[in-house]
Amino acid sequence: MLKVMIIGCGGIAPAHIEGYLHAGEDATIVCLADQNLQRAKDLMERYGLTEARAIEDYHDGLADADVVSVCTPPGLHRDAAVAALEHGCHVLLEKPMAPSLAECDEIIAAAERHGKLLSVVVQSRFITGIRNVLDMVRGGAYGKNLYARVHSVWYRGESYYDLGWRGRWEVEGGGCTQNHSIHHIDLLLWAKGMPASIRAMMTNLNHHNSEEEDFSSSVLRYPDGSVAELTSSLISHGEAQTLIFQMERAGLRIPFQAFASKPRDNGFPEPDEATVAEATADFESRPKLALENHDGQVQNFLRAVQGKEALLATAQDGRNCIELITGVYASSITGQEVVFPIGKDSEYYTGAWRAKAPHFFEKSKDVAAFSDTTITSFKNKF
Repeated sequence: MLKVMIIGCGGIAPAHIEGYLHAGEDATIVCLADQNLQRAKDLMERYGLTEARAIEDYHDGLADADVVSVCTPPGLHRDAAVAALEHGCHVLLEKPMAPSLAECDEIIAAAERHGKLLSVVVQSRFITGIRNVLDMVRGGAYGKNLYARVHSVWYRGESYYDLGWRGRWEVEGGGCTQNHSIHHIDLLLWAKGMPASIRAMMTNLNHHNSEEEDFSSSVLRYPDGSVAELTSSLISHGEAQTLIFQMERAGLRIPFQAFASKPRDNGFPEPDEATVAEATADFESRPKLALENHDGQVQNFLRAVQGKEALLATAQDGRNCIELITGVYASSITGQEVVFPIGKDSEYYTGAWRAKAPHFFEKSKDVAAFSDTTITSFKNKF
């Protein structure tokens, strides 16, 4: 049985705890670490973790763990992940992997030095409806993907940025593009791989206690000539998130819907009902995941640690997300198209660029923690 430590006991920690509890005899939680010791104790009580202990300094628990989930704010990811890897622990690292490509590479190097598994959380890969559509996109039965449109749109009120570490470029690392749209950015990358280049803009439309963006829009160009659009937003009522892949034979949407047209003699469309029926039957025939969201990713991570199956979300996947996001910020700030890959000689390889990033607004209010830690879940959205 693998012994698990949770580092960071904020809003995302319960998803990890529940994932390990669903793992049954494969794992047992032995330690929860948080600088606010009461938060760790509260989670222990909430989940009946009578055999676990609560500590303030995570270094004091690493020797007792086989597996570590890092659930801290992004700016603390590198130090916690590297420390855990150096102590011989496998690491499940919450998104985003780290605020900079340089920090991502430091974490990956530590995992390689010590021969430990490192996975970055991308729980939306572990949702049946999403996975099956992306398998259809990649499978080739509907032709080449010509154009993809991703609307990663969320709603957060003004008070969201009252939390002390949020809304500061050099602490949180970025706004909606990095900390919200990363879910959908990963799905786009999973479907199509890294683009050749990106052109982007960003602004802050309605969050006055944040230096960072609450809206960005990007156009991506791919080596095969295809394109994609990415919209990131925190001002969207209803959070109607969609991904649409326009293939040569059909359009495939997440949440699932199939569209198909065929040309009349004059080039104008008429419905291609046969292809819609084919795609719908294809989607409905595909298998369902036994565990979804964090539960599914935790299960895969533990089985990969045990050598029972391949890791489905790698450290490189996490790094690719940060590279694309860095491209959004670099293009938005410079007003220029950014070409990938971003080299180590670029000023955007490290996080130093954040010192001169635009401040859309200045922070004027801080709270240490919210009493309500409930967060938006992907459950039942797809």
